[in-house]
This record gives sequence, C-alpha cells and structure tokens, in this order.
Amino acid sequence: MQSQPDKGEPNESQFNFVEAREPSELIMCLILAAAYLGLAKYCWPLLMLSKNLKLLINIEGFLVTIALLSIVIGLRPYLSPSSLQISSKGIKYRGPHWPQRKTVNWDQVLRLYVSEELVIVLYRPDPNRKKSWYLLIPSIYLADRDQIGPAIRKLCPIEPIVMTSPALVSRITFALVFLLLVIWLLEMLIT
Repeated sequence: MQSQPDKGEPNESQFNFVEAREPSELIMCLILAAAYLGLAKYCWPLLMLSKNLKLLINIEGFLVTIALLSIVIGLRPYLSPSSLQISSKGIKYRGPHWPQRKTVNWDQVLRLYVSEELVIVLYRPDPNRKKSWYLLIPSIYLADRDQIGPAIRKLCPIEPIVMTSPALVSRITFALVFLLLVIWLLEMLIT
C-alpha cells in the first residue's frame, strides 16, 4: 500500500488487494479428489457385478465429477486469481470466476456498500441513461480484506454505506435452507 501524497500534489494513491494463494487449500482439494477417485475405483468392480449400467454410470459419474470439480476449485486461485485495485480514479476488479477486469470510475458510482465480506457498487456507466448496474465484489477471496473498507473510505468521493456481516444464526439458517434445497433438487432428479 502506498501512502497518500501531500495536498499540494495530485492524489495518486492506490491500494491493491490480490487473492491469497494457500497451498494447504490446494493440498486439501487434491486429497479430496484422491479420496473420491479411490472410492470410484473401489465401487467399480462391485457395480460391474450388479450388471446395472444406469447405476454404474450414475455412481461412477458422480464420484469422478466431484473429484474433477475438487481439482478445478483447488487450482482456480493459481489460474485466475481475483484482484481489487482501489485508486483515486475508481475501482478495478477481476473476480474469481471471470477473467475480464471490470473498471468503475468514481464519477459513475451512485452508491457504495461496504462490509468485511462484500462490497456492492451501484453505478451508472452512461450518465445520459437512467439504467444503473451493480458490481458485486466478494472480498472474502482477497488478502487483507479488513483493509478494503478503510481504503475505500479514504479514496472514494462519496461516503460508503457500511454494512455488518450476518450473524452466526443467519449463516446457519442460510446453510440449512441451501442444504434442504439441494436435497429437494436431488430427490426431484431421482424420481
């Protein structure tokens, strides 16, 4: 991080936040993939003995797909890490799931919401149009995410709205609702 220059000079300070690459996460994803592939190898002869081709394809396909997904999730920070750059001109963000970098200048910003885990930028790319867009920045992927809020407050010309993170009870409720939704969808697919 660079310090802010004197008031006589133009404001050229900038803050860069890049996704931290944790080798332990990659190792855990590879261990999970190896476990699923081992389970697929173990189930293969038993499923071949049953002579049920549909069951064989469903179970082996599921186990191999989860193993491949685990490998891709573990490698993603190394292939396309997310980054956030906050400067006196605006915000530049490249997310974890798309390679394009999105730039929003401060004069385009209508509202800005900041929390420890998420930054929401409501902006208007064309000042002549009424349509506004939003940019979601999940800061949970970025290193030094506790410094993002102060950096935005320091360089943003409008006052950001500070949000609090959801309580633990809300997080558990959302996780349970999501789990029930996944189970319901799986039941719908099976029957």
